[in-house]
Amino acid sequence: MTGTPQAPADEAPAGVIRTLRELPRPAIVLLFGIALNRMGSFVALFLVLYLTGLGYSPAQAGFVLTGFGVGSIVGTFVGGSVTGRFGARVVIVWSMLLCGLSTAGLAAVTALVPLLIVGFAAGAFGQMYRPAAATMLAELTPPQRLVMTSAAGRFGLNLGAAVGPLLGVWLAAAYSYQVVFAVNAVVDLLFALVVLLVIPAGAGHRAPEDPAAPEDPAAREDPAAREDPAAREDPAAREDTADREDTADREDTARYRDLLRDRRFLLFLAGMFITAVAEVQYQSTLPLEVQQRGYPTALYGAVVALNGALVILVELPLTTLIQRFSMRATVAAGCLLLGVGLGLFGLPFGPWVFILGAVVWTLGEIISAPSIGAYPALAAPTPALRSRYIGALSTCQTAGWAVGPSVGTALFEYVGGAVWLMCAGLGVLAYLGMRAGVRDLVPR
Repeated sequence: MTGTPQAPADEAPAGVIRTLRELPRPAIVLLFGIALNRMGSFVALFLVLYLTGLGYSPAQAGFVLTGFGVGSIVGTFVGGSVTGRFGARVVIVWSMLLCGLSTAGLAAVTALVPLLIVGFAAGAFGQMYRPAAATMLAELTPPQRLVMTSAAGRFGLNLGAAVGPLLGVWLAAAYSYQVVFAVNAVVDLLFALVVLLVIPAGAGHRAPEDPAAPEDPAAREDPAAREDPAAREDPAAREDTADREDTADREDTARYRDLLRDRRFLLFLAGMFITAVAEVQYQSTLPLEVQQRGYPTALYGAVVALNGALVILVELPLTTLIQRFSMRATVAAGCLLLGVGLGLFGLPFGPWVFILGAVVWTLGEIISAPSIGAYPALAAPTPALRSRYIGALSTCQTAGWAVGPSVGTALFEYVGGAVWLMCAGLGVLAYLGMRAGVRDLVPR
């Protein structure tokens, strides 16, 4: 990995303590709110168990869960669009309010078709806030701190993901699945209330002339592509350029066709989609692999626990170092390691190969994920397009996670270990795509 040019001391990458200390209060509140919301999100974990407990077949329960997943894809896409039009705060509040009502509805209806509709709505509104929250964090965070802020946000999400299932299991055992969904709904409503009362209206909206706002991506590549020398020397040309940028920044109707012209960002999105297809195999296909080899289910649990523990314990301190390297190199290398680590699960050796694969896969996640989370906000050519770039990332990841299980389990059933060879191959493809697509942006 090659280093980026040295930044001034006050703009240099900082550790997590300094980053959090320098963030405005709305950003801190948002980070805590995201972690709390993740801790109280139970629908995807317990929906199948709840429905089979009502007497539905596994296939019918899976059908409703699929509706929830489709809603999640739609929600992330729509979230990026409506955030650009109405603002991040409005979208977060309304999506959490509607998600809370939808989740409560799951405990109130029992017929299959209403369950499918309510499940779709819960998935859509539950994911719609993600592009809005990421957009608000990007607008509240200085660009040179965005990678570390992304890592801090992931720490909260992973901590919530570790604690949430334990809380959900206790609620289900002590009370009922209806109580589980009711608690989920209350947490959503609390998140909406906190954002409404604590984060002021207009928080995170940068004025177009703010020098910290992203510029044309090509102009932020270092050092080859800078602003046009003629525009730099000619005050009239510079003023005309500024006027055009101000007009573009004020546009509420920036459309996805502007994003589709950014071919390098499309390569980044393609890399994220195939990385997500590979990554989700640890949920769908890895337990089948462990079972087929005759190992106890505890081995699968140990692999997943090792991944979660390493991310929680190592990612934040390691990001302090990683953020000093080229963003292109960290994203590309991380995606490669993630695919190769998953590919190791297919090697015909003892149980230790699963531990080795988990370590390599997790290292790839730790190296790439904070930069991936920060990249769309930095790559967007104007603030008006920022939420759409972020929403496009979320949509591609969610689509990959939705498609991956079907592809992986089918390969596992008919071609055996080919699924792990596929993961390694997808890692190589993602590496090549990220090397070609990710710009080495200089945060300004």
